[in-house]
Amino acid sequence: MNNLLLASTSPTRRKILKEINFKFICKKPLINEEREKEKIKNKKPETICQLLAKKKSLYTSLKYKSYYVLGVDTCLIFKDKFLSKPKTKLEAKKMLNLLNGKEHKIYSSIYISKNNRKLWSYNDEAILKLKKLTAKEINIYIKKLKIKNMKSSGLYQIEDIGITLFEKIKGSYFTILGLPLIPLLNFLKKRGIKF
Repeated sequence: MNNLLLASTSPTRRKILKEINFKFICKKPLINEEREKEKIKNKKPETICQLLAKKKSLYTSLKYKSYYVLGVDTCLIFKDKFLSKPKTKLEAKKMLNLLNGKEHKIYSSIYISKNNRKLWSYNDEAILKLKKLTAKEINIYIKKLKIKNMKSSGLYQIEDIGITLFEKIKGSYFTILGLPLIPLLNFLKKRGIKF
């Protein structure tokens, strides 16, 4: 038994691990994410991301003591500001207009602990630039967005129709999806966790 626990409600992260036939269990992280974000809102976006991944892992590991608990957080950063996932199509449209034709950053942080003790952490970022979209193109994209997907994956789903929004992407595909996979697999291999 691998004893790996993914402390995440993200369908995308679950899918990534399932597609490589990795054995793991998935649980909701045992933190109130919005409350935790409020406590650290004045910190740099990268620091917020790192702290949320750490808290998701450590707090959840207190309950699931025999597991390697994988806490992950991903954020969209524009002009050094943390942009939260849009909750409505109107919010999504405003965000798309804000980022239209501009570069921004996706930052992903992984933290692994066991029984409240840190074992490993990793941070990575990707730089993305949206095409200069017309108002019509933005409206078409927003119309196709599903609220459920938007709440779990954010403004765009790069593995789906979202890829059509971009002019340029620099960085790891898996970092953009919210789980820097290759560094994670390298760590697990060193620990003797088979996949």
